[in-house]
Amino acid sequence: MCCVESTWAAGECQLAFTPLGHALRVEITGSTETQQSRLACWMRLTEEAARCQASGVLAVDLRDGTLASPGQWQDVLEALEMDVLRTMPLAFVGRWPRYTELEALNQTLLERGFRTQVFDDEAAAERWLRYGEHGGAWPPGDHFSTKARSNT
Repeated sequence: MCCVESTWAAGECQLAFTPLGHALRVEITGSTETQQSRLACWMRLTEEAARCQASGVLAVDLRDGTLASPGQWQDVLEALEMDVLRTMPLAFVGRWPRYTELEALNQTLLERGFRTQVFDDEAAAERWLRYGEHGGAWPPGDHFSTKARSNT
């Protein structure tokens, strides 16, 4: 299945999904100050990545509110079925101070065997998804040419 543009909201958390080649770009806005809203957003993100069989996820975090602690993220991750996301690279984009929360999440995911990276620049995150140390997220034949990779 291919990814299509869509939006979703639960309480104060909103997700906007956009296809990015064979990957999925998700823009996270609103607030995820409660454990319930964090869990709901992650469940929906995971479901959409599985539904569209995304080759990777680019999550752009524009949320408001307080930052989650590493322990709070640990609880969310333990409540989710994360096998879908383990098969794909995950690039997170966040600006200060959200970047620090994403770094803590990134460390937890790395410890659990995920291929993940945090960026403060969306273009750099997209390049990592395409050409990163994981071997590139998009398969040959996509609009991101593998020929271009060999020329850089």
